[in-house]
Amino acid sequence: MEPGAWFPFLSRRATACCVAIGCCGIGGGTAAAKTFATREVALQRAFGTEAEIERRTAFLTPAELDSARALAAAPIAAARVSYHEASRGDSLLGRAYLDTHPVRNEYETILIIVSPAGETQRVEILAFDEPEDYLPPARWLQTLTHRSLSRRLRPGDAVDAISGATLSARAATEAVRRVLALDRILHGSRR
Repeated sequence: MEPGAWFPFLSRRATACCVAIGCCGIGGGTAAAKTFATREVALQRAFGTEAEIERRTAFLTPAELDSARALAAAPIAAARVSYHEASRGDSLLGRAYLDTHPVRNEYETILIIVSPAGETQRVEILAFDEPEDYLPPARWLQTLTHRSLSRRLRPGDAVDAISGATLSARAATEAVRRVLALDRILHGSRR
């Protein structure tokens, strides 16, 4: 089995290494984690089985890392960024980032698909270690699609807040801002 293919088998230490931006595939916490999809399944759902998906790794310079943090208005722990680029023929379909981060006391892993134009195409929770009562509804996650990088991309501002899942909403929107900022730094400014 490929390392990182299934969340429950990763240790807390491996998870902590993944917090920055899914740098070792998909991370997770304990065996009690609720796993909704593997990385491979989620990528196929997002891009289709005909897409050619290639894993890439980039290393940000200290200046790029500082710029990404400022753009995201969110913490970015590491200069190493792993993502998947999907194409069909000569057409770029988008880039997929995995962001593993704490919600309250436990972790979640979110898949964020960014279009070639720099907007979110899909936001999907792949693993959630917190109690399911704190899981943001799929309908709310849909409100994070077709978004470009903005400091207003936060609950109570450009995104609706979720009663009873405030920390989950905050963590998800922060992940989206972090990914959009990294994508902008790596692939140029958008609009």
